[in-house]
Amino acid sequence: MSKDVFKNEKRTRALSCGRPSPAKTSTNPVTQHHEWKRKLDAYLSSKKLKNSEQRWKIAETILLSGGHLDAQTLVERVKHEHPRIGAATVYRTIKLLLEASILKESLIDSYGRAIYEVPEDPEDDNEHHDHIVCVDCGHIFEFHSDKIESLQNSIVGDMDFTPVRHRHVIYVKCKYKT
Repeated sequence: MSKDVFKNEKRTRALSCGRPSPAKTSTNPVTQHHEWKRKLDAYLSSKKLKNSEQRWKIAETILLSGGHLDAQTLVERVKHEHPRIGAATVYRTIKLLLEASILKESLIDSYGRAIYEVPEDPEDDNEHHDHIVCVDCGHIFEFHSDKIESLQNSIVGDMDFTPVRHRHVIYVKCKYKT
């Protein structure tokens, strides 16, 4: 199979724009859950921060949410699961998860909100993919293209720069729109 593929190839139900919805990727949630817990514990320990049950409940709710979510949606999910946890605590934990590379900001939506996602591999801090955002239904598709990465690196090198990081987001109109 080509390396230039969408990360989620199988299709299931339709999105609101009519496009078939990508299926979830198959990862082992139990193994992944333990890896995220270990990584968070190590980060908290390295920063001499308290490893509280409340902090883990927030992290666990966010990690199990999957997908691409804004902070307010994450707060709502945590509040639904754990009504006694306040929004400020969730926002502080989001910041902590970002610093620990357990959560990452993947893009900024059309309303200026940061959209977060959980990296697929807890051990791979260099995992990279780009995004296509359907402006009709708002769904975010992930893809990776070795050709795009190579071209970007070539352009940056030709201009005498060293790449540090980048975000590639393509906004599209869906051909399936009815």
